[in-house]
Amino acid sequence: MRVYRLLLSLTTTLSLFLSCTSKFKPFEQKDSGPKIWLQTGVNQLTNGDFSKQDKGWNFFLSGGSATAQYSRNQADISISSTGTVNYGVQFYYDGFRLYQGGKYTLKFSASATVPKGCEVRIQLNGGDYHPYAAGTYTFTPALSTYSIDFEMKKDSDTAPRLAFNMGCFPDRDNGNMPAEVILRDVSLVLTNTITDTDKGNGGADYVRINQAGYRPDDIKTAFVKVKKNGLSFSVLDETGREVLKGKLSKAVRDEQAAEYTARADFSAVKRPGTYVIKCGEYQSFPFTVSKNVYTPLLTSALNYFALSRCGTSVTDPVFAHPQCHVGIARIFGTNNYMEADGGWHDAGDYGRYVVPAAKTVTDLMLAHDVMGSTYSDFDILAETQRELDWMLRMQRDDGGVYHKITCRKFPPFEMPELETDQLIVSPVSTPATADFAGAMALASVYYRKSNPHFADIALAAAEKAWTYLKQNTIQAFSNPGTIETGAYADNYDADERYFAAVSLCKATGSDKYADEAKKIRADPAAASWKEEYGWMQMEAYADEIVIKNSELFPASLVNDAKKSIQSRADELIVQSQKSGFALTIETPVWGSNMEVLNNAHLLAVAYDITKKDKYKTTAYAQVNYILGCNPLTECFVTGFGSHSPQHPHHRPSIAKNTPMKGMLTGGPDAKLEDPFAQNILADKPPLLCYTDNYQSFSTNEVAIYWNSALVYALAKLYYAEK
Repeated sequence: MRVYRLLLSLTTTLSLFLSCTSKFKPFEQKDSGPKIWLQTGVNQLTNGDFSKQDKGWNFFLSGGSATAQYSRNQADISISSTGTVNYGVQFYYDGFRLYQGGKYTLKFSASATVPKGCEVRIQLNGGDYHPYAAGTYTFTPALSTYSIDFEMKKDSDTAPRLAFNMGCFPDRDNGNMPAEVILRDVSLVLTNTITDTDKGNGGADYVRINQAGYRPDDIKTAFVKVKKNGLSFSVLDETGREVLKGKLSKAVRDEQAAEYTARADFSAVKRPGTYVIKCGEYQSFPFTVSKNVYTPLLTSALNYFALSRCGTSVTDPVFAHPQCHVGIARIFGTNNYMEADGGWHDAGDYGRYVVPAAKTVTDLMLAHDVMGSTYSDFDILAETQRELDWMLRMQRDDGGVYHKITCRKFPPFEMPELETDQLIVSPVSTPATADFAGAMALASVYYRKSNPHFADIALAAAEKAWTYLKQNTIQAFSNPGTIETGAYADNYDADERYFAAVSLCKATGSDKYADEAKKIRADPAAASWKEEYGWMQMEAYADEIVIKNSELFPASLVNDAKKSIQSRADELIVQSQKSGFALTIETPVWGSNMEVLNNAHLLAVAYDITKKDKYKTTAYAQVNYILGCNPLTECFVTGFGSHSPQHPHHRPSIAKNTPMKGMLTGGPDAKLEDPFAQNILADKPPLLCYTDNYQSFSTNEVAIYWNSALVYALAKLYYAEK
């Protein structure tokens, strides 16, 4: 666990700041409440007495039904049905920690109007949900106190769950429902003294470098956490010999990281080899300077797609599996069925979704286009066609495109062939249909030479989808009925229609599509577009196509596209100047690493338009951030660098207990949108709101459209044909 020393030792740091310079003002620390996790004799459950009503408490229902009311410092739980398993009704508490070597006492009082069985567990909150402590009891009308003593012998768990399983207990329940259970005075107390140590990493969390390495002629920058200006740095080779000495830049106060950061420019180091950077007592991780340093990274990022294939067997020493998710799928709301095998598993789960698929295949086709013959270690078009073939199966005869195909709910953390529930196809949406039209139109261009027959099929499907769009207004999407899997909800489709029209114009050269594109872009609502390359906003792809194919479009549309791209690029430059890491995002959100790389994409387009170096330089800085130049000192791509994610939220990686190589994780999310992140990151500054744990799906999941953003950035910045 990386400890952010500036925040955890605020008093000491403040005195150091003041002794160095009055300009280095301390950062405000978030009020996250008392740190009780290592305190002996203190209740670790901050709402164990229910004085804060339901804070921390909730239900997980699996076939059962129950509600709770809170009064007189107790929970009154009304169980109307139990389901068929003991966890059919689970009343649980999240928001505490267990440390290895800790000895604990769990105590509570409970009663029930009729005899009611209950299994009480403190458990891992995910995976196999194994218990750290457990006991089974029969609650009766007499209020009784129960106690469990245990020692935490497994690794520390910073987000376990206390569960009261009050579902089906045939040997303890008398069968009479409803049952009223009273729960009060719940406590978890550490009874011995333990310490939480941080071994550190020799200073690499102070001196941050691109852990994947640098090419000889790259601009090379390290980012050093400092407490004063005027410091020097040295670059040392493998023998420890100093090959470069320099001065750090003036420090930048980075509010998102809550630190002062100075830059070390070591671009003069061009000789291939392995080096470290040393600043005072701190030393970076080793890094490589080499001409082809990014080739293994790019190849692994692409191979992730091959290992994510659905509907077919996969060959691999670790992640091999037989066919998965084959057979007929039920069309939601009907008794009709269809086949839609193939494609890639979308993210940490095994669903397949047209909207993010369209972004993914577009990134990959653009990457193949910009690289030309400079890269040949992976057949991008052949792999991408697997996803395009699946997308074609998702189109109805009338041209509309189904939004997604998944099971009803997310599967356990298991290999894909073990998810055998009924596949369900969710309804048609116009965002999916428009995305489909744009992606297929581009495919008809990029496959024209290598596979003209497929190109013809793709173009016909794109035009059929366009016909559907012209005949139908917005058909937004949100999860229907009982479907619980990812929604990729979108209630606005003008940007997708713009992308479709522009792509069809590129594919056909027809003025009618150019006119449609101009009409959509002229709508006042388009003025609010942010020029994004995201699954929800596709306008930047369209504007890029317009700019690169200016002869096909009205001059006014081309000028609008250029202005929009450059205006957004200038905003990103301003934001990067506020950052100690030249980062272009203001506040990290779910999937922030994709946003960082999408910004690199846009900045590269701005450079193509203007040839101003500031855009390209800032684009490179975004890749550096992803690969280790960040306040977490994390190379966010699994299997690369000295410090990369080991526990991504990715079911095959969890099932095999090893991370699949080449996956980009989501990155910091200041909103803390999962319970695990909320528990352990509540006191962190935004750029430190990341944790390498599979339970944190909002910070540590993976996705095909995040990896495709990485592939494009690497292709454009490091492999583009001159």
